[in-house]
Amino acid sequence: MKKVLTLILALAAIPAFAQTINVPGNQRAQIAFPDQPNQAYELTNMSGRALEISVVNKVSGEQISGFGLGPVGKATINVPELALLEITNPGNKQAKIGYKLIDRKPEVREKKDVYIDFTLRNETMKSIPLIIPGVMNPNLSPMSNSGVSLKIGQEVKFKKKGRVRVLFVVDESIKNGDVLKVGKLIQDYE
Repeated sequence: MKKVLTLILALAAIPAFAQTINVPGNQRAQIAFPDQPNQAYELTNMSGRALEISVVNKVSGEQISGFGLGPVGKATINVPELALLEITNPGNKQAKIGYKLIDRKPEVREKKDVYIDFTLRNETMKSIPLIIPGVMNPNLSPMSNSGVSLKIGQEVKFKKKGRVRVLFVVDESIKNGDVLKVGKLIQDYE
């Protein structure tokens, strides 16, 4: 059973500086700030090993979204109201992650740009590293979901035998709310 280290930071203002947290081996740490709209975390993995990142509902404890953060990986993740950030260290050694809470203004989208909100599901028992150029490089944890909002024309790539390949391009065939099974897409690609 993994122990959970919970940090609830009751700060009146969003910190403008980065913080670090050490997560002992085989444990989880939760970080929560008072609810604010447009809240996001900038994360930097400083441990040299993969970590699991989740957004969890504060009330139910249910995971809303999640992904793997590779060694020395960086990501920005939105945290909706009534949610907190959970970092899981599946390794035996202590891990260190840097984070900064930012006020992420809603993206100003040009009228000609069409974005689709959908879910990338890893229905397999293996991590799936993806590359979404200009957005993020998520490492989908086994049996996890990651919500995304991507512009039509955005490429989603994966690595196969050391080469980067386009898995799919977001187009009108993907509808708001769709769930794409990434493991099956990769299997179909082969």
